[in-house]
Amino acid sequence: MLSGLTIALLLLLLPPVPEATWYWPTEGAERVLRDFRAPTSPWGPGHRGLDLVAEGPHVLAPTHATVSFSGEVAGRGVLTLRTPEGLLISFEPVQALVEQGDQVTTGEVIGQVMPGHCDQPCIHIGLRENGLYRSPRRELGILQRSVLLPLEDYARG
Repeated sequence: MLSGLTIALLLLLLPPVPEATWYWPTEGAERVLRDFRAPTSPWGPGHRGLDLVAEGPHVLAPTHATVSFSGEVAGRGVLTLRTPEGLLISFEPVQALVEQGDQVTTGEVIGQVMPGHCDQPCIHIGLRENGLYRSPRRELGILQRSVLLPLEDYARG
């Protein structure tokens, strides 16, 4: 069992969580409703993004980018931005207020939240880097620290 002093010392030695590099893309509380869950194979089940609470009607550009897609996919409005670094950021369900080829700036209103993805107003934000999905937590400044379990907990599964 670790003492309070040991825990405080460990917390002081941990590097701080990095600052967000993106603007939060919804209005209101900065809260994740459903987390990223990587699939075990390229076509396997998973949750390839984050579902974010949307307390207001607007979707905001998280960073400077170019609109690479604005339209419907499987009956839902989808908007995809390409950053200068080549990252693809997708939002759904949205009604896009921008068109393919438009340049957007950080914080600019780019769409409206549409119903149909969560039980409450939300948007799904996905991030692809080099063709692979990964969580946008780092860019949004919501990293979670790893939690180490005692070895006996690991052995039990």
